Amino acid sequence: MGSLALLPAHPCGRLRLLHPAWTTRSSADEDRLRKPGRGSEVRAGLVGFPYAGKTTLFEAVAGPSRSGAIASVPVPDPRLDLICQAVSPKKRTPAHLEMVDDAAVMPTPGSGRAADFAASARRVDVLVHVVREFESETVPYHSQPDPKRDHDSLVSELLFADLHLVENRLERLAKSQEAKKSGTQEYLEKALFERLKTSLENGTEVRRCELTEQEGDLLLNYQLLTAKPLVVAVNCEESQLRQRNAFEDSVASSGDPVFRVCCALEKELAALEDEDRSAFLQDLGIETAASGSLIRAVYQALGLITFFTAGQNETKAWPLKDGSTALKAAATVHTDIAKGFIRAEVVGYEDFERLGSVKACYDQGLMRLEGKEYRVRDGDIINIRNKS
Repeated sequence: MGSLALLPAHPCGRLRLLHPAWTTRSSADEDRLRKPGRGSEVRAGLVGFPYAGKTTLFEAVAGPSRSGAIASVPVPDPRLDLICQAVSPKKRTPAHLEMVDDAAVMPTPGSGRAADFAASARRVDVLVHVVREFESETVPYHSQPDPKRDHDSLVSELLFADLHLVENRLERLAKSQEAKKSGTQEYLEKALFERLKTSLENGTEVRRCELTEQEGDLLLNYQLLTAKPLVVAVNCEESQLRQRNAFEDSVASSGDPVFRVCCALEKELAALEDEDRSAFLQDLGIETAASGSLIRAVYQALGLITFFTAGQNETKAWPLKDGSTALKAAATVHTDIAKGFIRAEVVGYEDFERLGSVKACYDQGLMRLEGKEYRVRDGDIINIRNKS
């Protein structure tokens, strides 16, 4: 029997933010972009009308000096810093937001690019819609900015794309003998798609429909666009950063994360040294840089928490789907760890912060032994006992 100090890697472990502006990709990158993220990889795709600020936001978060199609951005977390101070590991590994430059461009009316847009958007796991609130005389469509109009256009595009897919699938199922046999997968699928067709026709996105776990699993292969989490980034002037309008309130009340950002300003700040950037942000009264706002919104949309390992060789932070069990967490590290799972040694972050070390928590009787069904909490420091 052995003990492995590993933080479970979240099924949505590495987050990717995609944007179409960068076109330099290797053949390996092309292979990785063909399907949505699997295992520990998650893709977040920027969508929106041209000139809304998608490229500017991408460069503000990834850094203007980035080249190529993929940029990995560390997720800031002061809890990891405190754990590393106590452990002094050989290696410190934060969670990362992996940004990939290959997302969908919102088609303008009459462009004939709706199919391309839908196909590209299906390759991501969460959509980040950048809407324009700043004035511009160079934008070739809609002289006046209107975030609600642009967002409604996106939602309509997603609804129509999903409805087209659902109707095509129902046509095929109507010809299937298996779909007529009660209890078969195709029978269940047909009933589900008939419900979804009605919902989509009524303007209800799939993620707002009540689905069983089995129904959710059935939909995985179809990558319905309105089933994907949606984040809204309102790109505004610097003078508008402290404002908030009815559109943002409406988005927030629907459960979708929304944040306000001046992409042009953030791009300029991204070129500064960390110390200078922090000083400018403080002078401007901006609490969180664009990267932090985006990461927080993506985590919220995907329902992610973070927990840690505190190993001498490596101390690591990983995201995990909120509500996941200790067994699921172990499996995301390695399937063999899950197969040999015995117990999880768990220290709550609050106890660690108060006492200053894992050993002190152990000495005070605050290290818990948890079983497979333990629901991992945000900030947990975990060591997996397993059969070796």
